[in-house]
Amino acid sequence: MLLGEYVNGKIYYGIKTGLNEAFVIDEETRKSLINEDPKSTEVIRPFLAGRDIKRYQPPAANKHLIFTRRGIEIDEYPAIINYLSNFKQRLVPRPKDRKGGKWQGRKPGAYQWYEIQDTIDYHAEFEKPKIIVPAIVKSASYAFDTEGFYSNDKTCIIPTEDKYLLGLMGSKVVDFYMHSISSTKQGGYFEYKPMYIAKLPIRTIDANDSADVALRDRMIELVDQMLDLNRKLAESKIPQARQMLKRQTEQTDNQIDQLAFQLYDLTDEEVNLVVKEVLS
Repeated sequence: MLLGEYVNGKIYYGIKTGLNEAFVIDEETRKSLINEDPKSTEVIRPFLAGRDIKRYQPPAANKHLIFTRRGIEIDEYPAIINYLSNFKQRLVPRPKDRKGGKWQGRKPGAYQWYEIQDTIDYHAEFEKPKIIVPAIVKSASYAFDTEGFYSNDKTCIIPTEDKYLLGLMGSKVVDFYMHSISSTKQGGYFEYKPMYIAKLPIRTIDANDSADVALRDRMIELVDQMLDLNRKLAESKIPQARQMLKRQTEQTDNQIDQLAFQLYDLTDEEVNLVVKEVLS
């Protein structure tokens, strides 16, 4: 089954603000807005860029998003509107330049100047447990988020708690296939965009087959280990402990790969082909 079908088409692009300078703020600005008006916290979200997404690592953001989505009652957020007014001239849609035929500001549309550019009808999906996918990377770099992070248009998200799926997607065999269908970029990078992600082959589990269920449960167990090890690695400051944790993550990652080879019923020759491609 293709991933797009497996998740019922629920693969969503990250948020395009229209003007990051206005809507993406640092921690100091976030605190200032909330101090000025505590209600501001209702429209400020932790915000990740594609470069913040690391393989199995817990997401960590030092930026935040002023999420003034379409139809917001902006008068309820005086600190927010006061802050955004600093960028009003650049946010107000303006007519085309007569000479160049290009928009001088954001294109006119059914939004107010203080609203982010995207409609984002699916914004609630960012609040759910999800897999976050950076758009341009060299290899599978999926993260699992349960903290309600929002992310930018250099990412996409798959709202799901399915750690079996996360393990498959991050395995060498599925990533090998990803590289065979994805567009390439300079420097050995690939595009991990929804149009490609949706085509990944997902090995489904027969709930009536105890052996199949055991394989799925083992994958989930290994993925939980990877997430826990990477959390500990992010928190550890002791060099010796970090080295030990890195070895453990490598061992667990290898176990995930071996399990994926079994799930996809690869021959030894096919396994060697996948491993060779990864090492090249």
